[in-house]
Amino acid sequence: MTLLHLARCALLGTLLLLTACGDEEDPSPGDPVDAGVQGRDAGTDAGTDGGTDAGADAGPPIEVPSIPAQTVTLGGQSYVAYQRAGDTFRIVCQAPCPIEESYIFARYAGFRAVKDDLLSLTGVDVAPKMMPVDIHLASDSVCGSPGNLAGASFMNSTPEGPGPGSNVCLWELEASRAQPPNVPRPLTVENALARANQVLVAHEYAHVVFFLRHEFSHEWFVRAVSYRVSGDAQSLCDATNELFAPTAWNLCQQHGLDYPQLAESVRRIDTLWSRGDGTEVLYRGVPLATSMYQYHRLLDGLAGEDTFTGLTMAGELRPNQCGDVASFTPAGGTISMYGGRVHWELPAGAVAEGFHVGPGSWRSGMVVPTGWESFAGTHNYSFTFGEEPLLKQARLTVRYDPSLMPTGASESSLTLYWKPAASIAQEVPGAQVDTAANTVSGTVSRLGRYIVAPR
Repeated sequence: MTLLHLARCALLGTLLLLTACGDEEDPSPGDPVDAGVQGRDAGTDAGTDGGTDAGADAGPPIEVPSIPAQTVTLGGQSYVAYQRAGDTFRIVCQAPCPIEESYIFARYAGFRAVKDDLLSLTGVDVAPKMMPVDIHLASDSVCGSPGNLAGASFMNSTPEGPGPGSNVCLWELEASRAQPPNVPRPLTVENALARANQVLVAHEYAHVVFFLRHEFSHEWFVRAVSYRVSGDAQSLCDATNELFAPTAWNLCQQHGLDYPQLAESVRRIDTLWSRGDGTEVLYRGVPLATSMYQYHRLLDGLAGEDTFTGLTMAGELRPNQCGDVASFTPAGGTISMYGGRVHWELPAGAVAEGFHVGPGSWRSGMVVPTGWESFAGTHNYSFTFGEEPLLKQARLTVRYDPSLMPTGASESSLTLYWKPAASIAQEVPGAQVDTAANTVSGTVSRLGRYIVAPR
């Protein structure tokens, strides 16, 4: 076990985290999972701590205000919904509700007490179509059983499109019955009100803030803001974020960004999305979602420099998801992109006039053999300025990560493909693999999408 893993495990006694603790590698970072897929969006439950138990020396009983309740139907099942007028969230409990109302009232008050702080960190509240955010405290017909999840968040949908409403699953009833080696957290009023116990609900609610607006609901972002809400971090540069939200920490260390800039970045995402300037077609009946490349450029503007390094160095986001831009000029030359992962050797006169080559959507690709999806998705680069031929052939070299190849696969099987927008991928004739340098190179005659994949 590495020192970093040991440090992570040591902090699990004070933080309710959504990450596995152990020697095994994390799942492939940056896989193309949407922010608002109609499924669960959460990490695995570390399972070693039930959260802060605030009730050991609680003293006299704490009185909390009651919350208006009404019976509602969700997915054909009867629920009791607790909500104050004007609030964007409600607590729902499937009938017959197995949780005492005193706890539900306290749970409502506990989150309501920190919600304004959370919104000061996210910059905006959830999109109207995602309201109300239904908070589920126990297994039910909507959330199902937790399995190895600590929490989850997902949107409702109909054949017409996303919404209305969304869901946050906390499974606190199940957590109160945890068996060794897990530590149960009793369903007490004191625990429900404790600020330290708002980490998970703040985390999941922050995911919903990104739903519809953006193609991701960034785990690194929601971890960082939930730690600020709970008081476990005061700056993105704090050690808690270094361990558990490393992309946020890198943005602080490498580019000087902190919590105020993160909040402003989401406000700018919301502005782009609200005026219809998103680029990603994810859902029907709503504006296009903003892309990770757009978010990359918004963060650049806030940092006053390119934030590509900070966004990608922790491995939580793939380079091709963040996107990159380069200038092609008639003078030609060697052009490095994506942090040195891509090189163009452009002869003089290959283009008639200068222009910027930018990224297209990373979501388009090619059909590959089973087991190669993550590899091909990672090594999929679009160089957009149309698909017009270059005036002279250029040399394109793409560095690949052999660790993403399926077990037993041979690097010698790799080649370079050009993928036209309207037809199947075409192998680049004469492409060569350098297994020592982990690169694939080919002589190409046009821009467009190039993918490293097996023959």
